[in-house]
Amino acid sequence: MSGDECGPVASEYNPRGLLRYPTYTLGKLHKAMHTELGTPLREHWMLTYLSERGDITQQEIANTLGIDRSEVVRLVDAMEKSGYVTRTRDPHDRRKYQLSITAAGNRQREATDARIAAATEVLLARLTPEERGTLHRLSLKALGYDETDL
Repeated sequence: MSGDECGPVASEYNPRGLLRYPTYTLGKLHKAMHTELGTPLREHWMLTYLSERGDITQQEIANTLGIDRSEVVRLVDAMEKSGYVTRTRDPHDRRKYQLSITAAGNRQREATDARIAAATEVLLARLTPEERGTLHRLSLKALGYDETDL
């Protein structure tokens, strides 16, 4: 993190005209999370969704996560090769594939959850626990959720 153990570096130039928008600042935090983890998070999003929903189609995951279908195929290919998911033909529609998370996929998801929690501690180190809770509640509210939805 550029030598700063307290989150993103505020001295990096960011146009003040953009810093006044919460979506811009939240986007900067999202990019900092990618940097801290050293990896994109789409694989983790897919594993999390699969762990919560069970067998689903590639199309459903593309629609739900807002990922292009061709990108979903590429991600599934890589995750299947790593042993994180299985892909089988849908018995009701042979044109579709059903995806399932494996035990290895669940272990990977749990390990990434722990890395995200640790990175969040670094990225939000300047905030008190109360401020972190408020940030999370307001982010959920902006998306139309409540903490009770989790």
